[in-house]
Amino acid sequence: MDNLFDGAVGRLFADISEKFGNSLELSCTDYEAIWSEIAGSGFLDVMLPEEKGGAGLSLKEAGNLFKLEGYFNLPVPFASTLLARSWLDGSGQTIPEGSVVIATMGVQISEGQGQIVINKLPFGHRAARFLVLANQSCYLLAQEKAVVHEVYHAGLFASVSWRLEEAIELEVSAQALEDLRNLAALAALVPSVGAMERIFEMTLEYANQRQQFGRPLSKFQAIQHQISVLAEQVWAARMAAQIACNSNNHHPDPNLLAIAKYQVSFVSDQVADISHAVHGAIGITEEYALHFYTRRIREFKSEAGTQSYWAKRLGHHVLGQEGETVLSMLTGELCPR
Repeated sequence: MDNLFDGAVGRLFADISEKFGNSLELSCTDYEAIWSEIAGSGFLDVMLPEEKGGAGLSLKEAGNLFKLEGYFNLPVPFASTLLARSWLDGSGQTIPEGSVVIATMGVQISEGQGQIVINKLPFGHRAARFLVLANQSCYLLAQEKAVVHEVYHAGLFASVSWRLEEAIELEVSAQALEDLRNLAALAALVPSVGAMERIFEMTLEYANQRQQFGRPLSKFQAIQHQISVLAEQVWAARMAAQIACNSNNHHPDPNLLAIAKYQVSFVSDQVADISHAVHGAIGITEEYALHFYTRRIREFKSEAGTQSYWAKRLGHHVLGQEGETVLSMLTGELCPR
């Protein structure tokens, strides 16, 4: 998953994080300033073909870039925008300016009231455009036409609605719709893993520095056990992200994606709980950054489908394929003979 873009994007995001801090509750002006720096860098086009000014990166090559969004806790939909721009280009659609969020779950269309309502929309009060799936159709919606009803605590999700007449319906195939549904899950999954990696680093650093009874916390066996479990869960999530992005094109294998989404959702609460247990009270103070990361992974664990949803999808596939198991899917894809 490593490539020459990782270091450059990482440095850009580190500079942005230093300038604007870790807070998710940014003003609209801050959001626009952050997005302007990212858009001006040219990195939004890395998944577009070279003949269109991009770098032609595949999912496997772009996976680490998605993680950086969560690692630096950027309150912008970087991964979603890269995936949406790639999908729009591949579907023969015009790529709009600005950030793009893919929404596939919890979309309600009321024909009687002429509305599209999404009660929990990532970056619903911030992103410029939204690709929304509903009733086997795809709509492109604009932020300036939205009515924001509520912004949830942490500032990453909002309850938003549009008048149905303001939605632009895109003419795409059924397969393209399914691809977009999978990309929405990928956009939620991989940045969360980046956030988990940062949580682990913070927890290990704190345990080594914090003194209790004359020695660092990391010298206590109980703390060592908790950190060992945390490391195991974070590395399992990291492997899951690699599995999900193990594609030489722009579309994840739906079964590998289901395995990965289930795994990352499964460990999210454990990662958050252990990190806070080691940190104690400081982990929830406003000045300390940990809670921004743990709130993020808890909020996104159910985005684009809950743990049980992806387990059900995977189970239906395995039961419908004679002789196939989850292990055979993994070994066949990752270790081909």
